[in-house]
Amino acid sequence: MHPPPSHPARRDRRRRVLGLLLLLVASLGCRPLPAADWQVTLAAQQGWAGGWIRVRENAVPATRLRLNDDLGVDHMQSLRLLAWTPLGAAGELHLGLVTHRLDGSARVDTPVYFNGTVVAPGRLDTVTHFQDFIELDAGYWHHLTDVGRGSLWGSLGARYVMLDFRMRGTIAADSPGHELKEDFYVQELPVPMLGLHLRYPLRDALQLAADASWGRLPWVDSLRTEGGQVRLAQTDSEEQVALAYRLNAHWQLAAYAFHTEFAQDERSREDGNAVYLHDSGVGVSAQYGF
Repeated sequence: MHPPPSHPARRDRRRRVLGLLLLLVASLGCRPLPAADWQVTLAAQQGWAGGWIRVRENAVPATRLRLNDDLGVDHMQSLRLLAWTPLGAAGELHLGLVTHRLDGSARVDTPVYFNGTVVAPGRLDTVTHFQDFIELDAGYWHHLTDVGRGSLWGSLGARYVMLDFRMRGTIAADSPGHELKEDFYVQELPVPMLGLHLRYPLRDALQLAADASWGRLPWVDSLRTEGGQVRLAQTDSEEQVALAYRLNAHWQLAAYAFHTEFAQDERSREDGNAVYLHDSGVGVSAQYGF
């Protein structure tokens, strides 16, 4: 899909700013931020990805492309920047920025139809890099109960995903379109997220952490038009188990395993676009407190 022809960059900036403001309001609940220590985490992870994507433009049919079998995308690399600070005696504010990379290469034996463009048989590359796939998270965590020596937390927040899926291939001479990308972020809305989080000390410096979060946006008006009203549905989920080792008062290292799922569906009279992505893998992180 394409943004409206008049001033698209300006409208995209306004939409992103609106999304960030909604995230902040959802996470803070209008609470003032006290002067408090911050914990900042930088993580890198390697995942084994799968799923599919389908992008239709007007009357041109759309090919359902499987990430593994059709596009040669088997892995997804991710970088995470996370930060949190206490809010009162039993609450925490958590913020996150995550970027992903989907690279792959395959040969197609028949024409591929993507976003109104016909790709001729031959090599087809997926070139969705870190700047093309970004997640923004904000959430308020609240202490629910103690579990033995550990603690169980619940969270409420929102997630905003900006995906600009990009490919590169040979466009057929008779193709009605000439664009091999789909900017899903144009129709994006913040997705409300719920979570449960366990923190359990195993030894003085060793801790087990388990997190599960889930979000769902049912069919809603995306507040955009593309050949008529665009309706949007989206699901996000993530599970993670980690072992964290505290080196000293400021530094903590962790290793973790994770599984994530992301599904987005956009429909209008002119377009019908859908993507489903799942990713499982391992990661390492370093946390610094100040």
